[in-house]
Amino acid sequence: MFALALALPFIALLAAWGGGDGGGLGSGLGSVMSGAMNSAVAHQASSLESTTSDTAVPGAVASAGRPADEVRAAAAHPSFSYRTSWIGNTWGYGDHRWMQIDVQAIAVAADGDVFTNAPWDEGGGELGQYRNGELVRHGGESHGWGMMGGDAIAVNDEYVYAAQTMVSLGNEEAKHRPTPREGEVWSGVSRRSRADIRDGVPFAGQLRFPAGSRLAFLLISRYSAKTDYAIRGLAADNTRLFVANQLDNSVQVFDAQTMQPAGAFAVHEPGRMALARDGSLWIIENSRTDDARRVAHRSRDGAYLGELALPGGTVPVDLSVDTQGRLLVADNGARQQILIYTAASPGSTAGAGMQLSASFGQQGGIYAGRAGAPGPLRFNGLTGVGADRAGNLYVSMNGAGPRPIGTGPSTYDGALLESYAPDGTRRFSLQGLLFVDGAQFVDGEPPSVYSGSKRFTLDLSRGPGKEWSYAGYTADRFRYPYDPYFHLSLGAQRGMPMVRDVRGHRLLYTTDMYSSYLRIYRFAADRETAIPAGLFALSHIDGAWPPNQPPQGEWIWRDVTGKGDFSSAAFDQNANRSDAPPLRGWWVDSRGDVWQGTEAEGIRCFPLQGFDRVGNPVYRYAATREYPAPAPFNRIARLYYSADDDTMFISGSTPAHPFNQDNWNGAGSQLARYDHWKSGKPVLRYVIGLPDAGPPEWLSINGFTVAGDYVFAVETRSAIVRVYDRASGRDLGRLAPGKEVGSTSGWTDVPMPITAHRLDSGKYAGEYVVLVEEDAHGKALMYRFTPSTAAPATASRHPTDVAANP
Repeated sequence: MFALALALPFIALLAAWGGGDGGGLGSGLGSVMSGAMNSAVAHQASSLESTTSDTAVPGAVASAGRPADEVRAAAAHPSFSYRTSWIGNTWGYGDHRWMQIDVQAIAVAADGDVFTNAPWDEGGGELGQYRNGELVRHGGESHGWGMMGGDAIAVNDEYVYAAQTMVSLGNEEAKHRPTPREGEVWSGVSRRSRADIRDGVPFAGQLRFPAGSRLAFLLISRYSAKTDYAIRGLAADNTRLFVANQLDNSVQVFDAQTMQPAGAFAVHEPGRMALARDGSLWIIENSRTDDARRVAHRSRDGAYLGELALPGGTVPVDLSVDTQGRLLVADNGARQQILIYTAASPGSTAGAGMQLSASFGQQGGIYAGRAGAPGPLRFNGLTGVGADRAGNLYVSMNGAGPRPIGTGPSTYDGALLESYAPDGTRRFSLQGLLFVDGAQFVDGEPPSVYSGSKRFTLDLSRGPGKEWSYAGYTADRFRYPYDPYFHLSLGAQRGMPMVRDVRGHRLLYTTDMYSSYLRIYRFAADRETAIPAGLFALSHIDGAWPPNQPPQGEWIWRDVTGKGDFSSAAFDQNANRSDAPPLRGWWVDSRGDVWQGTEAEGIRCFPLQGFDRVGNPVYRYAATREYPAPAPFNRIARLYYSADDDTMFISGSTPAHPFNQDNWNGAGSQLARYDHWKSGKPVLRYVIGLPDAGPPEWLSINGFTVAGDYVFAVETRSAIVRVYDRASGRDLGRLAPGKEVGSTSGWTDVPMPITAHRLDSGKYAGEYVVLVEEDAHGKALMYRFTPSTAAPATASRHPTDVAANP
C-alpha cells in the first residue's frame, strides 16, 4: 500500500454508488457529488494495493497490501521464465510514471509546460505537469481525505490554480478538521507553486488542514451532494484570478497574489474562460444548458462586449488566446476541431470583432475517412486547448469531452495529451487509454488486442511497453448515438471484451463490472468503429432509454433494421419468467453461443441461431438450454466453455467452502473442470481450491481463463497470476508484475480481468500472451512467456490444491 493512498479502489467507489451488493446498477449511480460519493472517498482504504519485488521470485516481498503469508506462498511455487510488458499507456510505471486516465482541463504556460486537472485518476494523478512530452510530476493532495481533483486549471508566472472538490468524510470527522458534513460538497481552488505543483502557497483565509498537508485551498461554494456545481472555469494573470461560480451564476474575482476578494459580476452558468491580451475575458456562458452555449466577450469588470459567431453545430468546451491574440475554441461537436478566431482588422483592439479565420485538425476528427482510426490531427472528445510562446498548440482529449453535469468524476474512456508544432507536425502524443478494461489478443497480421472500446496492434519483436500501437476507437457517438454504451450508467461501460470470429463475422461482446448486461457489436470493413447489434438485459432498465422495452422482465434487443431500431419488434422477451436470475458469469464460446452462470439456478446457454439480413447474430429465449449447477457447486461465479472439446470450467462456491460476502464480486473458492459437458453426463475431472479469504488476509481470485495447456487465475489485490495445468489441475507457478511496471499493480476489479492466448504459428509459436486488467496506472498488463520443454505433468504436485475426480 502506498503510504498516503487514502481513497477507495474503483470497485469500492462503484459499490458505494449503489452497486456494492452486486444487485445491479439501479438508480444509485449518479452525480460525482452524490452522498454515496461522499461515503466512498470518506473511507480510508488504499486505492493502490501493490506488490513489490526485489527477489528472484517475482512478487515475493511483503508489503502493507500483500501479507507475508501470501509472499511466502508465492515464493514457494516455481516461477516461469517470462517478461512483463503492458498495453495502453505511454509509461508502464517502471520508473513510477504513468499517463493519467482522464484530462478534463489544461493550462499551458508560455514556456510550454502543460498543467492538467481531472476529478479522478485511480493512481492519484489527477493533477499533472508535462514538459516536451515528458511527465514532470503529479501534484498530489487530490486523492484522499475527501479531496479530489477538478474540472478547471489556470497558470500565471508564479502559481498554478487548480479547481478541486471536497466530499464528506462524515459528520464525526467534520468536528475535527475542515471537511463537508454528510450530504454536502465543497468546491474551491488550490494555489500551488509553479516551481513545484506539490507545494501549496499559503494565504490568509485558506482552510486549515491538519499538520502534514501542503494544500493551500480557497473555499468557493458549498452545495448539496445531490447536485453538481463544481468549478468549470478558471483564468489568471499576475494580478487577478477569475473563478466561474455556477452555483451563484457569477464570476468571482480574486487578487492573484493575496487570494483576497476583488470583485464579482453576473454570468449565467459560466464555464471555461480565457484572458485576452488586453485583459478582457472570453467566457463560455450557459454552459449547463445544451444547445444554448455561447462564447461571450466581457471586460474585466464584467461588462458585456459581444459574442462570437459560432458555426452551426459547434459545441465549445474550452478557450485559449495565443501569443498572436488569436482566440482558440475547442469544438467538441461533430467537427472535432480547434476553431481559430482573429481580429477583423489589424487596427481592432484585441478581443473585439473576432472572426473565424481558420481551423486546426481534420474535420470530423477520428471519425473522418476510416472512422475510428486514430492519428495526428484526428481529435476525439476534446476537453482542452492552449498554446505556448513558440506557437506550439496543445490539445487534450478523453473520447467524450468534458464530463456532463451531474455525472461521475470521469468519462472513464482514457485520455490523450498532444502537442503540434506551428506547421501542424505532431510533437508528441501521451496516452492513458485503459480503465476498468479487459483486453483480448486476436490473431492477425499484425495481431491485435481489443479492449472494450479500443483496438491495438502488436509488434512482438519490440521491447516491453513498445509492442503496442493505438489502432482503433470502436465507439462512435455521432453515427451510433443509440449505442448502449452511451446510455447505460458507469458500471455498464464497454469494459470486458470477447471477440469472436463466427461464420465470417467478427463480433465484439462486452460485459460490465457488475455483469448486468451483455452488449453485442458487429464490424464493417471500412471502419474501426463497432456497430451496435444487440443487448442482453437482465431486467427492465429504469428511465426513458431504450424506448419500447418490455415493461418488466429480462429481454434481448436486436437492431433488426441496422439503423438503431428500438421498435417493440426488436425485443425478444422471456415468456417463462420475469427478471433473469442473479448472475456473475458471462461467456461467449467460439461458436457464438452465449453462456450465463447464475448464482443459484445453474447455467443457461443461448445458442446462436444464425445471422439476420443486417448481419446481427440472433438469440432467442425459446432456444435457451438450461443446465443444473454441477456438484459440488451451489453458487456459480465464473465459467468458460470450450466448444472444441466440449469442456466446461466453472468457479464458485460449495457447501463445504461457502460464499464469502467480503469477496462479493470474486471468482469463489473452487475451480473445476468438467469433460463431455453437453453429453448429459458431464465428468468432473478435478477441483482446484482457490483462495477466498476476507479480512485480515484479503486473498482471493477475481477471474480465470483458459488457453492451450494452462488455466490462469488472477488474484484480486496483487494481480499475481496462478498458472495451473489444464489437464490435471496441478499448480505450476506464478506470473507477477515485474520491474518493467514497477513490480506493482492495482486491484483487478472486474469479473473478467484476464485473458490468455497461445501463439500457434510464426516466429513466436508456442509463446503465451496473458493480459490482465490494471486500473491503477491506466493500462493492461501483458505477460509473455514460453513454457519449458518439460511436460506440465512433471511439475511439482500440490495435493492440497487439487482434488482429482476418482
